[in-house]
Amino acid sequence: MTLAALLHAGAPPEDVSRELRKLGLPFELRTQPAEINGISSLRLAVEHPEQHAHRTFGDIRALIGGAGLPERATTRSISAFRLLAEAEGKVHGLPPERVTFHEVGALDSILDIVGSCVALETLGVETVSCGPLPMGTGTVRAAHGPLPVPGPATLELLKGSRVRFTEEEKETTTPTGAALMASLTGGRFTDAAPPMTPRAVGYGAGNAVLRGAPNVLRVVVGEVEGASGAEDLALLEANVDDASGELLGAATGALIEAGALDAWLEPIFMKKGRGAYKVCALARSADREGLARLLMRETGTLGVRQFSVGRTTADRRIVEVELPYGRCRIKVGSLDGEDFVAAPEYGDASRLARETGLPLPRIYSDARTAYENGRPTAPGDRRERG
Repeated sequence: MTLAALLHAGAPPEDVSRELRKLGLPFELRTQPAEINGISSLRLAVEHPEQHAHRTFGDIRALIGGAGLPERATTRSISAFRLLAEAEGKVHGLPPERVTFHEVGALDSILDIVGSCVALETLGVETVSCGPLPMGTGTVRAAHGPLPVPGPATLELLKGSRVRFTEEEKETTTPTGAALMASLTGGRFTDAAPPMTPRAVGYGAGNAVLRGAPNVLRVVVGEVEGASGAEDLALLEANVDDASGELLGAATGALIEAGALDAWLEPIFMKKGRGAYKVCALARSADREGLARLLMRETGTLGVRQFSVGRTTADRRIVEVELPYGRCRIKVGSLDGEDFVAAPEYGDASRLARETGLPLPRIYSDARTAYENGRPTAPGDRRERG
């Protein structure tokens, strides 16, 4: 329903399908118009040959991470599955890496999460907000047998988040949906959306008939008030003197995957001249506590410092340029309506370098030249919005 709503709101189906093909999995997206309680909506079906596929979190992370998807879509998708693995692990008494997904390991669930994150990217969505998720009642059949609604993994995922319990005898929030929304919002579900100027609205239709509400998921895409300019963020820091470089590198990667805006290492000297590293992460205020806990788990540090910091940002948009050997996206920054920087997307440039055998600097140079010569392709020209 999330992907259907984003497509209904204007995410180009052909662009989403093209990115999903990079996963190397067989599928077909089928959409058809629907009317739910008089509301014009879009219903989506994912057709594929797989039945009851089982995959571990490691399998899914490798699949998504190696597909060459847009960087932010990759980060958001892996973050959702990481949350799901942690929740399933707590329910079954297993570490996240050893969790084997059943229903959510099936191809359609992978395409639901990755497709939604890709659709957000095509729409240029920077931030996502969501109201408290509805918890139904009754039971649902699963690989382990009948389970109560809401499911154990769903409740585990939503610990610390606001939810609303309903008398609807349906599973109104699945573990997959809960993981996706928790990942995109940092687990903060509020009654009111942020002040914004709506630009597009989409409705994703469900199949079940609900008694107390229309079975649609509504998406509103718009420009958040104050989306560009000054931001209130959190800076996380921890001094670590007993971890190897490989572990620290993995820690910064995990922080980025979990939603940190940036993560880095700084060499420092501690008391008695001991060499060490300061692990740093820049985070949205809503994500600071979760990322601080992740930093402790990944490095073994017993405490994380937190500072509120400001950040001034430029307006950004993405354009695509057509090169003789493929397309490459360019991130363009502007201040007061004037462009001042254009940088090729590393993911696209590195993919083209692998495919053609050309040096990466050559790809960068060709992409910049194509942009400067005014050859962006119209479908890729979009502004990043909140």
